[in-house]
Amino acid sequence: MSRRKEIALVTAGILAGIAVSGPAAQAAAGFMAKPSSQQFYLDDQRIALTAYEINGSNYVKLRDIGQAVDFGVTYDPATNTVHIAPDEPYVEEVNAAPSENSTLANGKAITEENVLELLRQVELEYPTGTAWGTHNTPGTHKNELPSTAANRIMDAYWVSEYYGCSGYAAMVSSMVFGDAANPGRQLDDLSQIRPGDILFLINNNSEKVWHVMIVLESPNGVNAFHYTDGNHGGAVYWPDRQNPYGRENLDCYGMDKSYRLEAWTRYPESVPCTGASVNAWPTGNS
Repeated sequence: MSRRKEIALVTAGILAGIAVSGPAAQAAAGFMAKPSSQQFYLDDQRIALTAYEINGSNYVKLRDIGQAVDFGVTYDPATNTVHIAPDEPYVEEVNAAPSENSTLANGKAITEENVLELLRQVELEYPTGTAWGTHNTPGTHKNELPSTAANRIMDAYWVSEYYGCSGYAAMVSSMVFGDAANPGRQLDDLSQIRPGDILFLINNNSEKVWHVMIVLESPNGVNAFHYTDGNHGGAVYWPDRQNPYGRENLDCYGMDKSYRLEAWTRYPESVPCTGASVNAWPTGNS
């Protein structure tokens, strides 16, 4: 084994150890991740690595190190383990294409109506006021469900899949769309959001994720929609059935504003946005 690979594997071991109790746990502990501005070199040649600065340290993906130095990295979802093979070449991970026959967690077809049915069940199990905060919040709940697909979405932003608003969003997403089926994809058009989609509120100045929400309905004619979230003052929040003014609005966000929204969906591309869920979460007189 080359000296370069030995050094890289030692570094990878350190990073893997950190990752087990690191970015997600540190995010839950209050540390925020932001893209690193530093450059990386291998044998005096600059290489492209996506890195995030968390609490003064740089974090990079183990797969990216494996690709740069050429050693194998594989993930076994059945045992939730990562395997490093120093004597094998790096092989790009291939994500399985969404199945045309994918179903929701309850076995029903993926439709906005069926997603709404599951979201109403989640509200019954985790009603407004249920304790849900960071790991320091007394009596807090956390995501304890297998959440492979939702976790990959959270990993794209280096936020916790267990605690806080992101942990709540990961749990709700998994309760609706299941564990590993129906992988997430980012939406380019926010007007296409629908029940069960995940919204990230991002500060345009710091590029930090400030909040994570679950969409409850598609935007109406004035771009307003309802959402649910965790860590809303340390608790779960659902829209007040008696308040007609509780909707969020897409017009409040954008690159020309202080904050922007980024949306992820787990609906297969074969399931089009129908608009059938506009004003689907009734509150007040709507």
